[in-house]
Amino acid sequence: MAKYRAHIAFVFIMSTYFLIRYLRSTISELPDFIRFHLTDLLFVPAMSLFALIVIRYIRKDRAIKIHWFAVLVQVVLVSIYFEWYLPNNSPEGHIHISDLIDCLMYAVGGVVFILAQPYVTNEGKKNGTR
Repeated sequence: MAKYRAHIAFVFIMSTYFLIRYLRSTISELPDFIRFHLTDLLFVPAMSLFALIVIRYIRKDRAIKIHWFAVLVQVVLVSIYFEWYLPNNSPEGHIHISDLIDCLMYAVGGVVFILAQPYVTNEGKKNGTR
């Protein structure tokens, strides 16, 4: 079971993400944080976990971890793309709104992933007490 912690965490994050997306389309009275920012908070950890799972599968090495600098680069690129590029270059009929709080949510999600990575990837307990 511990072998699949990253997979379980990814399924949990994606299930939460899709549940929030569904609730946003059906319930108009959700709190603003859930309605507008929680999916942004989950985005970076979901992308990082997916990348980690794929890299570990391809390399056949369960000890691989994602370095904090790679997560930082991901946060910066996601922020630039979704909060600057898309709002300024969206095609007719598509509305993309730039929001600095979304950038903060991407950064918080990155920090959460970095802090949770040892526990999600079987590295949380040392000295053979896993």
